[in-house]
Amino acid sequence: MVRIGKDYMIFDWFRTRRDYEMPVVIPEVELPKKEQEQYSIGVTDDNRITLRIGYTTLTMNQQGAGNLIRQLELFASQLEEKNEQS
Repeated sequence: MVRIGKDYMIFDWFRTRRDYEMPVVIPEVELPKKEQEQYSIGVTDDNRITLRIGYTTLTMNQQGAGNLIRQLELFASQLEEKNEQS
């Protein structure tokens, strides 16, 4: 341990002096924002259709994709009818 001046020690490994505090400076860091995809549609190597929504991926064949399209069309028409009635 080396003493400089009256009470200051350069190497105070065990923090024997408690009358001082080390300043804590935490810089504010802003993480870059990624553009989030709401959904994506693609085709796999074996000609299956993939629908990714958030963290969930749905893989289906052509018949399954056709059924999904028909269901979505039905739901869309039901919503239109409901909006017309209101």
